[in-house]
Amino acid sequence: MAIALFTAVSITGAGLVHGQPARAAGIGASRSAAATPAQADQSASAPRTSLLQWWSAARGDNFISGSAAEDQSARDAGYTFSRQEGLGLTAQDPGTVPLYLFWSPTRGDNFSTATQAGIDSAYDAGYSYARIQAYIYPVQVSGTVPLYQFWSSTRQDNFATATPQGINSAYAAGYSLARIEGYVYPN
Repeated sequence: MAIALFTAVSITGAGLVHGQPARAAGIGASRSAAATPAQADQSASAPRTSLLQWWSAARGDNFISGSAAEDQSARDAGYTFSRQEGLGLTAQDPGTVPLYLFWSPTRGDNFSTATQAGIDSAYDAGYSYARIQAYIYPVQVSGTVPLYQFWSSTRQDNFATATPQGINSAYAAGYSLARIEGYVYPN
């Protein structure tokens, strides 16, 4: 039996319905409130948090953590540290959106997403909402890099990465680029 890397929490806020991210209509409202690149092109006031990449060979699962508690959960579940992918924010600044974590016990897959397409895809594939991991920008602002979402139909694994090493690893393992989830600060 797979061990989930999350504990479900009830969070309230923009784009959440009963503590979970909503399908299309609900998230659209928070996305439309996001700043334009010019508006968001200022230094973030919220503290930054490392987005760390973890790997489970047993599950064939890549997982990004956004907190010390998630790092410990990854270690406890047998994941090994791969690299730091970038930096998100610990609180929502103007112009940022949540980076949501979803979990599929069927696939043994953790899935981080900040887009409506990702949220809808997670629900359509039977994933459960876990929590908000960090806050990222939906549009590129000065000093940020893309957080890419890759998918492997062979492994049934979502793989988010913002580093050249992660991108190369994804392509070398046969993953396909799905989309850009948002923008994070580089290491």
